[in-house]
Amino acid sequence: MKTSRLLFSLLVMGSIFVMSQGMTLAQTDSVPHEFRICVGDYALCAASTCMRDGKKIAVNNTTTLFDEAQCTCPIFSGASIADVVGGNMKGSCQPPPDNGIWSSYSPKAHIPQAINDWKKHGPQAASPGYVCPATVANNFQFTNCFSFACVRAGEINGVRVATCFCPIQESLDAQPVPLGTPFGTQAGQCQQSFCSQYPVGAPFQFDDISPGQCIEIPAGGVDVEFPGGGRD
Repeated sequence: MKTSRLLFSLLVMGSIFVMSQGMTLAQTDSVPHEFRICVGDYALCAASTCMRDGKKIAVNNTTTLFDEAQCTCPIFSGASIADVVGGNMKGSCQPPPDNGIWSSYSPKAHIPQAINDWKKHGPQAASPGYVCPATVANNFQFTNCFSFACVRAGEINGVRVATCFCPIQESLDAQPVPLGTPFGTQAGQCQQSFCSQYPVGAPFQFDDISPGQCIEIPAGGVDVEFPGGGRD
């Protein structure tokens, strides 16, 4: 049964998942973080699935190279949060060269997704949270696109998109996450089958949300901008 606490947890996922994890990391002095609100175009990969590309990707604050995945993500316009010294950012919100764009985050209840032909509105664009029940046996793995570079890739069905290059099983403190660690994602509309498609997510922890649980976001609860720069 859904509770107001569950709904609230997901509604503020954008700030809590980054800020609470970030503050925890800062307290352990493991890696530096510098969270900023960036304004302009950004790729929102929270509801995207990805594909391995056979390459390795470097991450700030570590010498470990991670397996790389490519993700197709919708482009939004507005304010988003980024870690400008995390991912592979260069210390500011300044976009990457060659008309590049950063993958950052803002909490949204509706995100265009490939699984439903990139619909912008309505149930087909809904992006509820889901906790993938990863185990060593099922080998579910997530992709972390937060604060990583992307290239603009035109439009699909009227939605501007970017191709983002992101590490697999990399935590927000730039460390490998052990296989079998459950993770949260907004990809797949709570269908467990999408947990095997390297969905964008992170291994954040909520005491009252269990692996395999779907958490709906109230319609209109957090949406402000839509792809293309329009507003709700």
